[in-house]
Amino acid sequence: MDKDLLQKYFFVGLLLIVSVLVGFIFLPFLSILVLSSIFGVILTPLHIKISKFFGGRKGISAFIVVLLFCIVVIIPMFFIFMQVLGESKDLYSQLANHDSIGYIQKITLAIEKPIQKIYPTFSIDLNQFASFGANWIALHLSSILSSALSVLTSIVFIFISLFFFLKDGSKFKKMLVSLSPLQDKYDEQIFDKLKQTITSTVRGVLLVAIIQGVLAGLGLKIFHVPQAILWGCIAAVASVIPFGTLSVYLLSIAYMYITGNIPYTIGLVLWTTVVIGLVDNFLGPYLYSRGVEIHQLVMLFAILGGLIVFGPVGFIFGPIVLSLFFTLINIYQGVILKKTLL
Repeated sequence: MDKDLLQKYFFVGLLLIVSVLVGFIFLPFLSILVLSSIFGVILTPLHIKISKFFGGRKGISAFIVVLLFCIVVIIPMFFIFMQVLGESKDLYSQLANHDSIGYIQKITLAIEKPIQKIYPTFSIDLNQFASFGANWIALHLSSILSSALSVLTSIVFIFISLFFFLKDGSKFKKMLVSLSPLQDKYDEQIFDKLKQTITSTVRGVLLVAIIQGVLAGLGLKIFHVPQAILWGCIAAVASVIPFGTLSVYLLSIAYMYITGNIPYTIGLVLWTTVVIGLVDNFLGPYLYSRGVEIHQLVMLFAILGGLIVFGPVGFIFGPIVLSLFFTLINIYQGVILKKTLL
């Protein structure tokens, strides 16, 4: 075998082995790096403006942006998390100690009576579901508390990574472009598409989820639904699926009606109608208006699949991978197929 050819094979094999090892080294920090890069893309315009104010000093401006990000986002999230944790403990206590047994009996009768007119032998045991719910909450509360230190460590690493992504992001981009065998215009096309996907996903999914959660929690609090902030957070998470937030509202309305709070029931119905109509008909379409050109059904499965495969960060990572796929398909059609046809 030719010595030069053998050298090339050896080098490629060695490069693949080292690349796999590097991949395993960075795999535990994948979610941290993904979140940091995503926040870096979103906060880059702010970083550029602050950098100009400080005469182009990227390090100082990056530190200020990270500090502002902590004050505006992380600290409020911490207080909301503590509130949700407290309400989850209260809900667990109610279910475990059967404090809500009277409500459960009312709900059971409200469900059974209409159905027993058609099927007289029909019956349900909601106490069993309540016990299951209490066990589920206890299990997940313990896991959340046990992983609190890990979450805190991840947040610190996200701050550190975000600082360097803001400070040296342009250098990282130039390095990747120089390593890519594609023409620079195609590399720029890929980066532009990823940037557009990140900003539109955060604006169209995350921002809508936050708004839905805040409005849901506020409405439930006004009309005295128990554990309002907890259910508001559930409404925010459920907003990524069709009718997810509406389901939380409907359960709350049913609860208030069955427990006999008719004025609050009417008020909650009106609140739900106004909020759902406002978000679905005006706010949602406006935030999605400059989004990626991917069908909503495909984007829905990208978000859900991303959540299943990558965990919480998957609601952004899924659409990014999907958008990258379609961008590469466009480049393939413009470069490979065109050359083949020629």
